[in-house]
Amino acid sequence: MNVLHEEHDNGIKEYTLTNNNGMTVKAINIGCSITEILVPDNKGDFSNVVLRYDTLEEYFRNEDFLGAVIAPIAGRVRDAEFEIGDESYSFTPNEGRNLLHSGELNPYNEIWESSIEEDKIVFQYKMDKRFPGDPLIKVMYSLNDENELKLEYEISAESKSIVAPTNHTYFNLSNVLEGDAGGHLVRSNTRSFLKVDEDLLPESVAVCEGVFDLKHGRLLKDVFESDDGQVGIAGGGFDHYFIFEKDEKEVEITEKGSGRTLKVTTTSPGMVLYTGNNLDGHVVLKDRKAQKHAGFCMETQESPAALKLPLDQDMRVEEEETYKRETVFRFGVEK
Repeated sequence: MNVLHEEHDNGIKEYTLTNNNGMTVKAINIGCSITEILVPDNKGDFSNVVLRYDTLEEYFRNEDFLGAVIAPIAGRVRDAEFEIGDESYSFTPNEGRNLLHSGELNPYNEIWESSIEEDKIVFQYKMDKRFPGDPLIKVMYSLNDENELKLEYEISAESKSIVAPTNHTYFNLSNVLEGDAGGHLVRSNTRSFLKVDEDLLPESVAVCEGVFDLKHGRLLKDVFESDDGQVGIAGGGFDHYFIFEKDEKEVEITEKGSGRTLKVTTTSPGMVLYTGNNLDGHVVLKDRKAQKHAGFCMETQESPAALKLPLDQDMRVEEEETYKRETVFRFGVEK
């Protein structure tokens, strides 16, 4: 494996991971953002399969969180408040009365400390009195010759805290740069998901049926065209948390046109499958057309709904303990 880095203006550092198959992953120290993943299609041609901005400087704004790590808590927190033990904590809402993606606390558009350690890119960010427990967030990216990109999260805290980080990379495995993500087939044995209310806050656990049943594969195009009420609430697609089975925490994606495949495995208990319902012409993308459903995210994480609902998920970080999770994205082609 090779790990290189290049320094740009404004303190931006760009890191490049390459393996012996020619696969390339690029990431920058602004929010640990993944800016490029080059993998082959069924003809052996390489192209980028993630959405990226036209310039690196745009990641200092990154209103759509392209490629970024979301921390300390990804997702929506009802009424922008929660409890840790006997203590209640309130935060500045940024979506109505609620907190989305940690609001102003989230360092997704800030410079992180970064370095190369052996074959890994290592990013670190200390919350420093901005969040309960002052957590130290450490994120590591590595690549192997099985075309597996591994994301590792390690979070420690000075006192009790809660965390639920994720990565918000938008994928599109198609070679059709003007097209959306509708041609992707998503398969997973998840049996349940979290229904959301009009504010997209999870309110109950529901059985995966109809368009939410992914066991035999579900074309995203069919989701976009569905009249399911939950799809309508989310703006014409998925923006829902799927709960993994304990013995099968994985998702498989296939794009027929390019033949590319993506298998996602994780130690997290579930993921938000978000289909880019809010993307439109306000985003300036490099190479691909900016449009609704231009890409999709697989945000593996605990759900902050576990703060209110009995989901049997543990977001706690105790003093002198380290929260550890990992997610692997394995790229291939159909045989």
